Amino acid sequence: MTANIQVFESVVAFSLVVVSCMIMKRKSIVKEEDATLCARLLTQAALPAFIFFQLSTHPVSSRQFLMVLAMIVTGLLSMSAAWLAGRSLRLDRPKIGALMLTSSFGSTALIGYPLIQFSFPNNPTALTDAILLSELGVGLPIFILGPAVAMHFGEDFEKNIGNRRNVLLEYFRSPIFFATVLGLLIAPFQLPVNSWLLAPIYEALSVIGDSVAVLACLILGLQLKTKSLKGIWTLFLVSALIQMIFQPWVAHTQANLYHLSVEQGQVLTLVSSLPAAVLGSVFATHYKCASDTTSALIMMHLLLAIVAVPLTFAVLNTT
Repeated sequence: MTANIQVFESVVAFSLVVVSCMIMKRKSIVKEEDATLCARLLTQAALPAFIFFQLSTHPVSSRQFLMVLAMIVTGLLSMSAAWLAGRSLRLDRPKIGALMLTSSFGSTALIGYPLIQFSFPNNPTALTDAILLSELGVGLPIFILGPAVAMHFGEDFEKNIGNRRNVLLEYFRSPIFFATVLGLLIAPFQLPVNSWLLAPIYEALSVIGDSVAVLACLILGLQLKTKSLKGIWTLFLVSALIQMIFQPWVAHTQANLYHLSVEQGQVLTLVSSLPAAVLGSVFATHYKCASDTTSALIMMHLLLAIVAVPLTFAVLNTT
């Protein structure tokens, strides 16, 4: 019950900060174009510092890699379900792609990390679990499958065949990927982080990493805007059912199957219930895969998450 209350309070708190950012945008304190700078700060500095700090100070167990496996399987099954739903609804190719992009892997970087921080306060193990799920169970698959889906179902399929490798190389060269690898490699050595030499460095990493929640809220507040929702309510219903109900149910089932701890099951369920990743809109725009539909669905997911995430978490963790 305590975890359920904490998740609910965390979602509400996160939403209030996002709304505050939207109000600041309306008053021109911040501008929509500032989202680009905030996104660079998040991906190039705050997230790498946060990830390296957590992974390098907390060795990973084999049980945590079972969580990653469960997350990958969950995403693949959800993407397959979206494809089947799109075919059943006789959607055109770009809209099937949009449905798949918004019904598989969630927004772990923007929403997942802050939500885990708030829901499991002063719990570094839960944060480590969330990072592994995010970077290996969500980040890597979405950078592989996201562009592939957008290319295959996009309007310029023939022209886009050679671009997937470039997207993958960009991910493998990113600070987030290097922070993940270095953190995993250093953790077994259990460095004396409280020593006079390393303490200032790790304190600086901690300070930078603490900005993740604020930057994430600011980005979402700047990106959320009213768009035409005409004609996509059916798609929204299908994608929301897959993303926020079917997906966490699959993850929760696997947690029981793999005999994960209660806390690991809670983290897995919470991460798998997150709304659609904002990256889906980026891929859809780049490869002309119903980008307007994708962006509108993501916006609606974010609004629905205020109610859906804590409700799904509460239901699954009482069974």
